[in-house]
Amino acid sequence: MSPPVWLRAALLSMHTDPAGPLGGEAAGGMNVYVRELARALPALGVRADVFTRAADARSPSLAELAPGARLVRIPAGPRRPLHKDRLLPHAERFARGIEAFAGAEGYGLLSCHYWLSGVAGERLARAWGAPLALRFHTVALQKNEALSTAPGREGGARLRAEARLARRADALLASSPAEAEILAEGLGVDGRRIRIVPCGVDLERFAPLPRARARAALGLPEGAPLILSVGRLDPIKGLDRLVDALALLRARRPRLALRALHLGGALRPGRGAPPEAGCPPEDFATASQRAEARRILGRARKAGVAELFRLAGPRAQEDLPLYYSAADALALPSRHESFGLVALEAAACGLPAVGFRVGGLPQAVEDGGSGLLLPEGDVGAFAEALLRLIEDPAERARLGARARERAGRFSWSAVAAWEVSVWKKLLGRAALAAGPARGGGGRS
Repeated sequence: MSPPVWLRAALLSMHTDPAGPLGGEAAGGMNVYVRELARALPALGVRADVFTRAADARSPSLAELAPGARLVRIPAGPRRPLHKDRLLPHAERFARGIEAFAGAEGYGLLSCHYWLSGVAGERLARAWGAPLALRFHTVALQKNEALSTAPGREGGARLRAEARLARRADALLASSPAEAEILAEGLGVDGRRIRIVPCGVDLERFAPLPRARARAALGLPEGAPLILSVGRLDPIKGLDRLVDALALLRARRPRLALRALHLGGALRPGRGAPPEAGCPPEDFATASQRAEARRILGRARKAGVAELFRLAGPRAQEDLPLYYSAADALALPSRHESFGLVALEAAACGLPAVGFRVGGLPQAVEDGGSGLLLPEGDVGAFAEALLRLIEDPAERARLGARARERAGRFSWSAVAAWEVSVWKKLLGRAALAAGPARGGGGRS
């Protein structure tokens, strides 16, 4: 029996559809977070409507994510995919569409995800007198710092908007202490308005499978060591550093029958290949992904490891446990991660991760416990850590068992409860500020 509804909350995810396929330019951990948070909220007495921009003519305007949680697609700009850099002019129309859908009652609280949603949410928070809780997911200031010599840096419009939103939001949610530090020191947010709520994982979906069975299901040879990476095709993900590590491994162990597989990116319709063949750059759906694929594959050719590394394209979430269970190590070569959701998914499947000590990864990966973290940019140490997991099954099993145990703390129900506790405090403050005439901050 569901608890009584004490709050109607609007969750905004303007630039990416939480129900869409993962792996594209803007479809990653944030999609998972918003979708799974919304699904967990009704059990806590929160009726949730998730608003996203209608980006194609085929998807329904209204869909159920779970009983008590709906996905609402709002027309704002052309009904086709647009790069996130072109969406700011449509934020006002997106907000007006949400306002029209909500009617006079509105919502008791706004939970905005990414800066574009925050821009739209500003108007709605004023109109409804509702608190605004904002999670940037990535902060432009930190992304630009990590990409000081690489493509993909963010422009002034986003930097200015994030600085303004950081001042105006009622609460800033961060995935990790490192992100909270950036909000406080980089954007000047009062620490009293920052709350740390980590990402979660579906512990029923992500669970270990027998390695031999997983490899057989994927058509992978039993004996060859497999390094797996998962994420968008984006310079921030550092795939060039994984290629450089493979070159070092080839030099140190020339006879090692090693392979590395990257899952991610959006493909053109009808494109795709088996993992052992990989996807050429022209298979990817957007110019920026094709450019990144050419850059990474070209680097692999120059390093003499082209036959070791494959871009395999995206995989559905229900298929990921097979890959996590088949691999020897999860490689996280990212230059920055707000949290590192794939590390948590892999951990739940008993797969230890190897990454650099950047952003929120120290929270997602317990160094020496659930995986291995190296100093930022030390590709040699990164390669050595991967080799350690490949060549030491006992160490891999120890770290994998600890990873699985630790992932159990991060169920989506627990994460939703953490977030709702933040919302309750905001609503309590709003009620006190409004006085007796306003009453509580929720709407039933």
